[in-house]
Amino acid sequence: MGSVRGITIELGFNDKSKLKLRAIAKHVGALADELDAIDKKQPCERCGSYYGYVQKYFHGDEVVSQQYRCHECLAEYELPTRLEGTD
Repeated sequence: MGSVRGITIELGFNDKSKLKLRAIAKHVGALADELDAIDKKQPCERCGSYYGYVQKYFHGDEVVSQQYRCHECLAEYELPTRLEGTD
């Protein structure tokens, strides 16, 4: 078996380059959060559109009601706040 040789790369960064890398890292984190939010979106039960939002109503720290509102077909309906059978 042959031996594996390593590769050495030398990078030189000035202060501006470091600032640019920090800005990129910050935006990558925000992009990842936005993509996660898209993955968690629920489609409208009536038309299947993803252009809606969930409005949550709280009593202290507890969610007491959730309403889905669709921007496409203007449907509004209540979503469950607990799993069935866990009352």
